Amino acid sequence: MKTKEELQKLSNAIGAAQRTYHDAIFDNLKESGKEHGVESDYEDDDNGLHLTIIGRHDDTVLLEIDKVRVNKDKGINGVVEVHISNEDYKPCDYWMMASEFGDDVDYIYDNIIW
Repeated sequence: MKTKEELQKLSNAIGAAQRTYHDAIFDNLKESGKEHGVESDYEDDDNGLHLTIIGRHDDTVLLEIDKVRVNKDKGINGVVEVHISNEDYKPCDYWMMASEFGDDVDYIYDNIIW
């Protein structure tokens, strides 16, 4: 059985690896200087990635995400933003900071088309 300290070291390693991954995504997007598409998670649909989140009023919201970018005008060095092209089956056009997606941001990052 692992000790509490050994488990904490493993947890710290996960957090460090995740930060390294997020930093690498940020650096790649910033270096490219352009918007990158996001692969669809539906076989017969190439419009983007679908993600269900909890909305402002604790309601479930289905988003379709079609691209990501770094917005250099926000934050100190810029922030990663995610483009929402559809919300609850209605077309829309707005950007959200990737950090607003919590742990789901890894799902978005894993599907960036480089």
